Amino acid sequence: MEKNAQKGAPLTEAPLITTKQQKNLLHINHIVILGDSVAYGYGTKGGISKYLKETFHKSKVTNLGINGLTSNGMVERLRFGIWDKVLETADLVLINIGGNDLLHGFRGQGAKGLVRQFSIIKRTFRQNLLETYRHLRELNTNMIIVQNNLYNSMKKEVQYFGFTELLLRLWNSAIGEKGVIVSKTDLMGKNPEIWLDSIHPNDEGYKLMHELLMKTLSSTGFVFHPGEESIQSNKTVSLGISDHS
Repeated sequence: MEKNAQKGAPLTEAPLITTKQQKNLLHINHIVILGDSVAYGYGTKGGISKYLKETFHKSKVTNLGINGLTSNGMVERLRFGIWDKVLETADLVLINIGGNDLLHGFRGQGAKGLVRQFSIIKRTFRQNLLETYRHLRELNTNMIIVQNNLYNSMKKEVQYFGFTELLLRLWNSAIGEKGVIVSKTDLMGKNPEIWLDSIHPNDEGYKLMHELLMKTLSSTGFVFHPGEESIQSNKTVSLGISDHS
């Protein structure tokens, strides 16, 4: 099946190439960031937005991140259409959400309570993500949707490190579906120098997060051309990194 590549309208399904000579450019004119304080860039000079602006220097980057936002809060805003006019023009949407869902459970009930309620919290999170993906596609079927998974920023010597590592592995299995690219941020947890506090990255941390995002896009079959504000697919790819039933 052949797709037509148009300026400002990135393609999201394979195949993106019809012959070896023909190349499809996915023009990234508008990037939107959705999510929590990590999306917002808490405590830094722009968070990941800063590095996206440097990479896509002719593109508009809109950061809709909100400190303390949960997946429930994100879905509520989507239902009310608060962000629709912005999102419908997005070529790429980057989502970072879910940490506060877990934090609320932990702070309200402690570690044991979180474990008891984990399956319920995760199920709600999953339902919220599916609704988010669906809403985004209804606004713009051609946008590229990317979501960061959650990293473990806890130091290994901390009492709950092993518990948190297992919990996040289970939690991250709820992220993504066919057509959604999952950018894995696990490597960030292995670097003790990139943290502003026990949760948020510093500027170097966001630089690494951006590098991991670009690496993920590359491994999915996209190549960025600096100065052209476009991503090129150089092979037949599917954006279905994670396919949940």
